[in-house]
Amino acid sequence: MSPAGRSAGIPLGRLGGVPVTLSWSWFVIAAVTVVLYTPVLMARYPELGGLNYAVALGFALTLALSVLLHELAHAWTGRAFGWPTGRIVLTLLGGHTSFGDVRTAPLASAVVSLAGPAVNLALGLAGLAALRLGERPDTLGWILLDLTAWANLIVGVFNVLPGLPLDGGRVVEAVVWAVTGRESSGTVAAAWAGRVLASGLVLGVVATGLWRQTTMLLLVLLIAAFMWQGATASLRAAAVLTRMHGISATTLARPAVGVPASASLGHTDRVVTAFLARRPADARPEVPDVVALDADGRVVGVLEPAAANAVPAARRESTPLTAVLHGVAADAVLDAGLREEALLRAVAARQHPRWVVTGPDGAPVGVLSTAALERLLTG
Repeated sequence: MSPAGRSAGIPLGRLGGVPVTLSWSWFVIAAVTVVLYTPVLMARYPELGGLNYAVALGFALTLALSVLLHELAHAWTGRAFGWPTGRIVLTLLGGHTSFGDVRTAPLASAVVSLAGPAVNLALGLAGLAALRLGERPDTLGWILLDLTAWANLIVGVFNVLPGLPLDGGRVVEAVVWAVTGRESSGTVAAAWAGRVLASGLVLGVVATGLWRQTTMLLLVLLIAAFMWQGATASLRAAAVLTRMHGISATTLARPAVGVPASASLGHTDRVVTAFLARRPADARPEVPDVVALDADGRVVGVLEPAAANAVPAARRESTPLTAVLHGVAADAVLDAGLREEALLRAVAARQHPRWVVTGPDGAPVGVLSTAALERLLTG
């Protein structure tokens, strides 16, 4: 639901386990398709008369189906690489597939990106092959297949152009990422390539004189604006990822020590004192956070210092640790090995104020505050 409480679109159910939503903005592009294509069809097929409206509407629907197949290819290919798929949304300018917490690599990113355009190219070639099997009858079905086949070929070729936010831009990103070892470097290169492509589209329309055709000019400006905006968003994301360079869950977290949840506050004091006594001389001079653990070693909560300090010395042995804890969600646990982009994605996937960082043995080694991560990202 949106902040206003309205649905983001019409749920279409699940396809292959992936939820699909038809955004309200799709109806805008469907209406525009009917308005723009019907006069063209009227001039080309005058004998159909008012049925050309039905053809234009059918074209909008088959184009949406093609976009859906494009996004399903992304989703299912991502799943083959172990990516958790969120949902597919069909929107004004096509669609997008959201993924969950992804630990990706250049090769996987490139393959997932190319899966969508490959489907469009296959659909387009299959459609043209089907058209050549028979004579041109100029029936509604033939006209609709002709429009859809060419549209899929155009969408497939356009999407492999080497610049973000297009799928071809993701391939450029993956190649630069593989060469430099940094995803953010690939994103910057692909985003600037996207800006060059957007500018090239506009310059091409001006140079060829197509700007005199109002429909063509508006369409190119819309596409160029979409590409420029997407490339700019990618540059902002790359700037954020650059701030994460060299950062791990361990380096960003405050040190922590695990204490049984059944312990008293007095026992907790002694554990903390012992921890400080054996701390290396070059360690950060911080009092560790206290993480309460149940009998199975699972995180129960994190000690609240203000509440613990308010308990007088005479009552600390009789006060249970559980009386001064912040609760911690079961999924608010991070592996100490998470670094850079993977760490950022893990925290962004679930909204928690604090995270317990655990080592290879599952024992807590730190507590990461989401606020600390936000301060790093905003400089």
